[in-house]
Amino acid sequence: MKAIFLDVDGVLTNSGYRNPETKNIDPEKIELINEIVKQTGAVIVLTSTWKDGYNKDTGEKDDYYKVLEHLMLEHGLQIYDITDKIPALTRESMYVSISLNDLEFVHCVHGTGRGAEVDKWINDHHPDSYVILDDEDHGWKEYGYEDAWIQTSWYDPNGGLGKNDVKKAIVILNKNENQKNSANGINSETEDNRCR
Repeated sequence: MKAIFLDVDGVLTNSGYRNPETKNIDPEKIELINEIVKQTGAVIVLTSTWKDGYNKDTGEKDDYYKVLEHLMLEHGLQIYDITDKIPALTRESMYVSISLNDLEFVHCVHGTGRGAEVDKWINDHHPDSYVILDDEDHGWKEYGYEDAWIQTSWYDPNGGLGKNDVKKAIVILNKNENQKNSANGINSETEDNRCR
């Protein structure tokens, strides 16, 4: 199994796209996710705070989660799973509110927050390969996932997931496959050209 760990804000949304009907999710970004899935066969694991809109125990879904799910289905995609919630504890003292610009100075205690949630999912499911699509660093290097992390940007008006990110994701997800092909003497250049 291959897995895409998907954040929403900053990956499927960005500062330059507004649409209340889609909760500011850009359908073009979902189509880019679809391209990754088509080229790799990966499943989508939701890591975003948007997962809080789905209660695994009761099956209840908030409106914003339903919109995400609907947009995914329109593009032939589905959310395979969501990561467990492991509340973040911060190393720094936190004020009641902080600016988005200050987020880069906030660090989670190891074993808490999104980094730990992804780590738990990987250890529980043992995917063959995975990629993390997220605009924020959740301690990916601390967990050894820096090579799987593709950082997008919410702030860029043309931000969120881009075509170059898609190419990188496909290479990361198909890495083991390409290594097996090389070991078997199969030329993987066709695979590489498909990603360009």
